[in-house]
Formats: sequence, C-alpha cells, structure tokens
Amino acid sequence: MISTITLNPSVDKTVYISKLMPYETNRVLRVETDAGGKGINCSRMLKRLGAETLAVAFLGGTTGEFVRAILDKEGIPHDCVWTSKPTRTCICVEDSTESPPTTFNERGGPIEHSELVDLLEKAKNAARRSAYVVFGGSVPVGVNPDIYKVLIQIAANGGAKAVLDADGEAFAEGVKTKPFMIKPNRDEAEHFLGEEFESKADVARAALKFAEMGIQLTVISLGKQGAIACYKGQVYDAVAPEVKAVSTIGSGDSMIAGILYALECGLGIEDALRMGCAAGAATAMSDGADIGEKADVEKLVGLVKVSRIDFAPL
Repeated sequence: MISTITLNPSVDKTVYISKLMPYETNRVLRVETDAGGKGINCSRMLKRLGAETLAVAFLGGTTGEFVRAILDKEGIPHDCVWTSKPTRTCICVEDSTESPPTTFNERGGPIEHSELVDLLEKAKNAARRSAYVVFGGSVPVGVNPDIYKVLIQIAANGGAKAVLDADGEAFAEGVKTKPFMIKPNRDEAEHFLGEEFESKADVARAALKFAEMGIQLTVISLGKQGAIACYKGQVYDAVAPEVKAVSTIGSGDSMIAGILYALECGLGIEDALRMGCAAGAATAMSDGADIGEKADVEKLVGLVKVSRIDFAPL
C-alpha cells in the first residue's frame, strides 16, 4: 500500500476568464472546484492507476466535508483528523492568454497541539501498513517547519520508505532525515542548493548532489520537459510526451504516484520514470484541479523517452 499524508489540504477553485484585468470587473466564464493538496492529489492518481492507497490529512469545516466527499466518491480510504478550523480554499485564475495563472492560496490552520498528536498517531499506523508514505505540501499555521523531519522518521521506524515533496524550510528540514525519494521542481531545487541551472547537465549534477546527501531517488521535475532523476548514483533524463496542457495543477503529484505505483509493481526505475511522466502529462491535460485518467496514462507511457546521462560530475 502507498499512503499519503497531507498537512494542508485545500478546496481548489479554478476561475476561468477571458483576460485578467486588475482593478476592473472580470466576467467569469466558468468555475471548476475540486479537492486539492499534494497528498490528496497523489492518492487520487494512485487509485485511478489501480494501487491500494490511504489518505491521511487534516480536514475541517464545510470545505473539509467537501474534500472528504471527493475521497468517498472516488473510493479512496481515508483516516483524517478533524480540526477546529476549516480546510483552506485556494483560488487559481486562468485566462485565455499565454500568461501563467494567478493564484491566491490561504495559509491553512491554525492546527491545535492535540490535533497534531492525533495525526502523528495516524502516521505511525499508516507507516506500519505501507511500502511507501508520501509527505507533501505546505505546512499550516500552528505546525513547526521541521514536521517533515519528524514524519519521515516515523515512516522509517514503521518500515516504510518516505517520499517528500515540499519546499522552503519544510523541505530543507525534511531532507536532513534522508527520505527515500524527493521530488523538487526546478525552482525548488535551485533555491535549496543556491544555484541557477542553465542546462539539463546542471540539473543532473544537482540530482547527484542530493544523492550525496543520502537520498536514494531524486526526481527534479521540469514541467513539459519531463524530469531529471538520480537513482542509486545513476542519472536519467525522462522526456515527457508533447500534450496540450490545460492545467498543470496536480501534475507533479501525479508524477510521484506514477513512479511509486510502478516501483511497487516491481518495475525498474526507467519504467517507473515513464509511468511518472505519463501520469503527470495526463493530469496536465485535465481541467482545473482534476486528475488525469488511467486510459490517458496508458496511451502516453509508451511515448516517454528515458535515457541515461553519463558524465563526470564537477
């Protein structure tokens, strides 16, 4: 089983307009509302691929009820901690131009100490039942940034391999505990290492630096270009298939799901990277915060090109 733990889930609302005009009235063409949060997204893709998954999260209020209803509708088992404060709402404004979307993300929380204690117990239970536990997303108010360091150790103690997808201080603290896998995007990896990548070779060397820190599998996602990965000292270039991207929300989470699903099925790392890139691309083809369909993943997986990168690192 592959469990996910989401500290700061959300209701994701995508608002579509013709063109964003600041300080003026913008007419909304349509609205897409869905459950969000890195772990939630990952569990949804895992379920669609056919994996056994468990979603653990903080949920509260009517927004939390909405997220729980989505999990129930999709048949995803969940073991959530009900919080006194409502689950946050994140708004994404998409227009018909080529401009990046404009987002408004609530902070989430505050989380009470007793609620955090309950979640840590659920994390222990999930780790004992799982091959992998995915930790992802931002940290809500009331929770220390070093929480992923604690959770990764809980996963290891329970016999599960930890996967981390976060940024900033939460990511930096989590890496110290040497999770099995990390998946920063290009910007997050640059920020952590204090470097600017000018080529894929630079990204590959960055992946090797994470390996030197004790990370067995590093996947640095590159958007429509795919990803650079380092597994057990070998670096790979995974080139994603060309698709018409509608919304990239949840694509990175879907990539993690595809990789872990393949690894749990006993496939090798190259096949896992193909599955991950296909899952990410399938989600990029979907509207708003929706997750890609299994049929699309199966169509795309054969179009992903994976090659080894051999060079002398600087």
